[in-house]
Amino acid sequence: MKIILRVLAFLILILVFLVAGYALFRKNHFIPKEEAIETYQFPNSEFVEWEGINVHVLEHGSPKNQSVILIHGLGGALHEFNPLAERLAENYHVVSFDLPGFGLSDAPTHSDDIQQIYADFMDFILNNYASDTCFVVGNSMGGMIAWNTALLHPKQVQKLVLLAPAGYDMIEIAEKNAEWIKQPSIQFLLARGAAPFIAKTNVEMCFHNDELVDSMLIERKYGMMNKEGNLDYLRQLAGYKDFMDTSAIQQIQTPTLLIWGTEDEIIPYSHAERFHRDLPNNTLLTYEDCGHAPMLEELDKCAADILLFLK
Repeated sequence: MKIILRVLAFLILILVFLVAGYALFRKNHFIPKEEAIETYQFPNSEFVEWEGINVHVLEHGSPKNQSVILIHGLGGALHEFNPLAERLAENYHVVSFDLPGFGLSDAPTHSDDIQQIYADFMDFILNNYASDTCFVVGNSMGGMIAWNTALLHPKQVQKLVLLAPAGYDMIEIAEKNAEWIKQPSIQFLLARGAAPFIAKTNVEMCFHNDELVDSMLIERKYGMMNKEGNLDYLRQLAGYKDFMDTSAIQQIQTPTLLIWGTEDEIIPYSHAERFHRDLPNNTLLTYEDCGHAPMLEELDKCAADILLFLK
């Protein structure tokens, strides 16, 4: 018995040393802001000042054409819309951006009211980058920002495209999707930034068919998660509870195209039916065997459907 106890004690000691060694010597994944910008910006990237911070903006197509505004989701960045933006740019002036706190944009500092921050930011985008009338496209949290923008700017936003938008049961969904970042083991791992496997898992959550996840998406997710300050801002949002009043959805008269994948694990397809019920003027397109990011997983179909709707 004494021999067994000594062996167990020795194994526990070895495990403690291994964990301590990993904690002490494991790689620091965080990327300084300047390095992240240098590595991940695009040739046509521009950084504009808004409320004392710098925001990353991209424009595709001719500014003479009608504008289409693309809004990414929670933890995302504008590159997730680049393939779609290139398709739309043949006919439209396409504007995408990293929302404040994500991608290469700085985190907002002028307010703690997340809802008001993004409403104010969309005012800035519409006033500076959109034509007198424009179209707005949003995915996930970006979809929620999009429908709120249509509600606040009904004359300027002529059509609305919502790709698996957030809205209903947000506290429940936010807690479910933020559960991973609150786990002690994940907090330990994230203390030195997000390792590549965490970035890979995060991307795959948005796809039904993991084979369609390419290395570029994973590499850019890794960079965007680890840019200095981004994980801290994501942790801050994980505790946010003051979400938009979904009864306002019934007041949106803007013609709306809803696109939703049946295999969405982030915001379930049942929410598509609720938006379809409550939006007064909408068309619902269902994508079989598709996850949370139809603009990536079903690019050809999604681009064609959006172009047809915007005509």
